[in-house]
Amino acid sequence: MIVMRLKLDNVFAFNNFEIMLTYPKKIVGSIIEHEVLSGRNNFRYKKLIVLMGANASGKTTLGKAFMAIFNSIYNKSLIPVCNTINDTSKKASFTIEFVAKAKRLYRVEALISPPVTPGSYDEGDMEVTVKSVPIALSDSYEMCASKLDNLIVERESCSKALESIENFGWLFTYPSIEEKIPTFQELDKNGLLEILNIVLSVLDPSIQEIIKARDIKNSYVIKVGNHDVIIQDGKVLNGEILSSGTKSGIGIASMLAAILAKQNGFYYCDEKFSYIHSDIEREILAKMVEKLGEDEQLFFTTHTTDILDMSFPKHSYCFLKKEQLGKTCTIRCINADDFLKRNTDSLKRAVENDLFSTSPDVSRIATL
Repeated sequence: MIVMRLKLDNVFAFNNFEIMLTYPKKIVGSIIEHEVLSGRNNFRYKKLIVLMGANASGKTTLGKAFMAIFNSIYNKSLIPVCNTINDTSKKASFTIEFVAKAKRLYRVEALISPPVTPGSYDEGDMEVTVKSVPIALSDSYEMCASKLDNLIVERESCSKALESIENFGWLFTYPSIEEKIPTFQELDKNGLLEILNIVLSVLDPSIQEIIKARDIKNSYVIKVGNHDVIIQDGKVLNGEILSSGTKSGIGIASMLAAILAKQNGFYYCDEKFSYIHSDIEREILAKMVEKLGEDEQLFFTTHTTDILDMSFPKHSYCFLKKEQLGKTCTIRCINADDFLKRNTDSLKRAVENDLFSTSPDVSRIATL
């Protein structure tokens, strides 16, 4: 599953927000393979999106917006998106363009009006248009988007319009170390035990081994010294002796296992490395990208500037910036390749010099 474009207005803190996920030309010698739709060499998409930005700039919230839209499409109802509307007295909208398993470009446009009864949305408050076109062998994204612009479809009810969209998969993991991993049981069939052993032992050398629990369903036992730590369905039951980084490693290992199993297609890994050494973060990110299959996509949020030294194409890096303009909050997406055009341009130096104007303003702290 590949997202090509997202527009949000009055969704969470996003107002008049847009992120484009195509790139202008093929990069010769790129370390990211298959950054085009399989069998469609002109249809370019960003396979890796490294999202960076100051605190509260929208990195986690962008993932939650994606999840709300995906759940709305899956449930044939916009209620999940309605629950994210910032100002319910105003209209909210989103537009998303994506490719699922079939070689079709979908465009879903939704407009949600303020409800008659505050906080109580019904289908009459929602307008949805779903368009799709087949992607021909020589088509680029821009050509398909132009076809969608010219396509006229009949207005249908929200649920009926969303029924025309094929199913697709996704996986999100967030910073909360207490978050239950819903796909844990399925990942158990795809080499999760070996990946857990490797990742957690790198994070904590005192871990002796990880084994499957005999008497507890869908569970593993982490052997640490004289202690046994239980993981059941992806949740640590008695992990007081584990470090925060080691606990985060469970979600990281689960996402890596899902990527290796080609299980979901769309992955959003949000700041799981806050308590983890940057060398380990770099190595795991490199492995995730290496193992991504055709027509798959990874969003990876981080504060670690060492990631900027990795040899990914510059179009893989996006920076979010939040600004308060009067009473209106705006979040902008700044693409590194809009500023840095030459292969010799240093992305890390550009960030250190605040070329993108995304560094936090710390001047007020100095006044304390």
